[in-house]
Amino acid sequence: MPSDVMDAATPSAVEPGAAELLVLWQHPETREIVPIGRLSHDQHGYTYRYTRTAATIQGFRPLPGLGTLEDGVRSATMPAIFRMRVMDAERPDFANYIASLGLNPTTATPWEQIVRSGGNRAGDTLQFMELPVVSGGRARARFLTSGVRHVPDHPLHLSTGTVTVSRSEHEAALESLRPGATVDFARQMENPYDANATLVTLTAPSGTPLGWVPQSLTASIRELLEAAPIQARVLRVNGPESPSHLRLVLDLDVPAPDGFQFDREGRWA
Repeated sequence: MPSDVMDAATPSAVEPGAAELLVLWQHPETREIVPIGRLSHDQHGYTYRYTRTAATIQGFRPLPGLGTLEDGVRSATMPAIFRMRVMDAERPDFANYIASLGLNPTTATPWEQIVRSGGNRAGDTLQFMELPVVSGGRARARFLTSGVRHVPDHPLHLSTGTVTVSRSEHEAALESLRPGATVDFARQMENPYDANATLVTLTAPSGTPLGWVPQSLTASIRELLEAAPIQARVLRVNGPESPSHLRLVLDLDVPAPDGFQFDREGRWA
């Protein structure tokens, strides 16, 4: 790894369980991915509370069964609106799907499914992400690479020039990755949906675009990039038979510059 790149910590052999998830909602008109709530889980059950951001969205109403914008809800079982995003064990494709999440089909819990899958379904407006943290002087985030299926055959304007990747080149790039491999980040120019849009790419010299950093993290990733080049490590990479949003899962674990914090604007509070 180049000496001028912030080091990505070696991932542990056992993935720790997430205790809290950021609940994200795609605005039907602006297409912005908005942090509307936080879902936590412990031995007593589930707690859901809305973010301050949810109260600022014109026309936004509390989700079914999730209390009020002020109070949220506490439940011994997973709220129904989230449980709908857990695959039934009776489905014939259950074992393959759970394996794509890196879980054991015989022991996987609904919470683990939500954490690993991001809760994403075709046409869904809700998704989930482990809450990023700054701890011990390091910035840590685990996330699903977004928009993987939208990369091939679309001109992408980067600070270094315009790149167009064919479908075969894109697939070859994904298939070249293995858990523990590093990937780079590249600033995308002229993205109509996100002024901080950032691509995940193969490491230099290839630089092949793979997908995007989730919109909820792009401002933070841009801030880290301004301090020094950073890389993330591949946690899981799945084949083309997997849902596109599960193709590439990344771990970011890099030194945090002085004063750095995720969600500097307080949208997740």
